[in-house]
Amino acid sequence: MTQNNLGNALSDQGIRTGGEEGAKLLSQAVEAYRAALTVYTLETLPQYWATTQNNLGTALSDQGIRTGGEEGAKLLSQAVEAYRAALTVYTLETLPQYWATTQNNLGAALSDQGIRTGGKREQNCFLRLLRLTGLL
Repeated sequence: MTQNNLGNALSDQGIRTGGEEGAKLLSQAVEAYRAALTVYTLETLPQYWATTQNNLGTALSDQGIRTGGEEGAKLLSQAVEAYRAALTVYTLETLPQYWATTQNNLGAALSDQGIRTGGKREQNCFLRLLRLTGLL
């Protein structure tokens, strides 16, 4: 739990801090979340694992938005992977509020990917998500 909480604190600081220092804090948050995932596994603690995956996705997404070029695109892709991993635990039937929050985060990351690349695939995924959640 400590690594996840550390990741949350570093992520919050990173969001509020600009430039190199903010990027460094977000990178440290990602490291803390990944450390937490060595303890919180899908098999042993699925809800903690999913929460940490969601948090990891948010930190990676924030990093991706701040980072240009291929590295930024790579970070956004990793964020999408983390959100999709969390959604294997957060289902509409069992944890609807967490599912909705994570779907929203996934949609934002896909939208950011689409804006960055001008990609139709990401835009279509985002539109599908909006339809699925009844927002469109």
